[in-house]
Amino acid sequence: MVEKYYLCQKIYGMEIQEKIKMLFKKLDISEQRKVLHELEFKSKVMVSNAKIMPVSSCPYCDSKRLSKNGHRGAVQRYKCKDCQKIFSGTTGTFIHGIKDREKFERYLKIMIEHYLPLKEMAAKVGISIQTAFDWRHKILSGLRNSPEVFKGITEIDDVWFLYSQKGRKGLKYSRKRGGSHRQGDNKYQVKLLITADRQKHKDLSVVKIGRITKADIQRTIGGKFDENSVLVSDRHRSIASFAKSEGIQHKSFKASKHTAGGDFHIQTVNNYSSRLKRIINQDLRGVSTKYLQNYSNWFGEMEEIKSQQDGHKVVKRTLLKKRDTWNKFVNTEKGYKKFIKSYSERTYRCPTQRKWSSNICINKG
Repeated sequence: MVEKYYLCQKIYGMEIQEKIKMLFKKLDISEQRKVLHELEFKSKVMVSNAKIMPVSSCPYCDSKRLSKNGHRGAVQRYKCKDCQKIFSGTTGTFIHGIKDREKFERYLKIMIEHYLPLKEMAAKVGISIQTAFDWRHKILSGLRNSPEVFKGITEIDDVWFLYSQKGRKGLKYSRKRGGSHRQGDNKYQVKLLITADRQKHKDLSVVKIGRITKADIQRTIGGKFDENSVLVSDRHRSIASFAKSEGIQHKSFKASKHTAGGDFHIQTVNNYSSRLKRIINQDLRGVSTKYLQNYSNWFGEMEEIKSQQDGHKVVKRTLLKKRDTWNKFVNTEKGYKKFIKSYSERTYRCPTQRKWSSNICINKG
């Protein structure tokens, strides 16, 4: 009986399919195109909604009293019954406001596989350089990984990048190619602190322009070490003072020796720093200090997923969970202004004039 039932269902389904084909052929060309367009749209809606994280609460007020509110393009929209605001599963995420999803998906895949200058990225995907720039930093604004705690032997060192205002419009002077005549640790050197343990937990943070102090290290990685951690570094007084305040063991050595003996070295951090400097200064032709943290986050994420298949899909799933990415992107200039005024002796000048119509205040990340 069961076999007969399924056979009847199959025959019935085939009959329906044939009837649809016959009816479709009777339509004129314009009507056929209209039907195909509607079917394509519904297909895109299903695919798009399947890929976007499910919406369970309002990103503005965290209310769970939601109702569906139609579609915008291929994306389902919702309305909050409490704050009355309309949003979708992409609101506040890295794909907020992206119109050409197909090209953006291709852009993300290329970006996760290679470090390429903006001109090459724009040419590969078929977009303008400005769009390539915006898409890059929408993605990078959501990449910020820092471990909750470092365990065991943990290496630490700072990497120096010359202060750069690349791309800033309206400056009355420019720095000559080839660097600065100022030698050594000075007020023009941007310090990026790299901390990494042997379990591949790492933190790459742009800390300051100028000499690093104990307070700078404290606000960056303070409280992130377990009781059995051993901090390894060269003989940097600020690092020694920080280790003492954290109550963790500290192994130091002369920079010229490169090791304190045995497992106490900073080869992992040195490897990270040399590759990061090559990527920033050579592969990407140098970057502005304003975006140095973003590029460091990119490098850190690439290190995390380099052994995984479909790395761009892993990154996409991670980014779709973050509702504060759009805010970070549109407020990059504000963050840079705060950094210059708080952690450098440089003068903040020539602010960017770009504005966005959607500046969302998201309550949760």
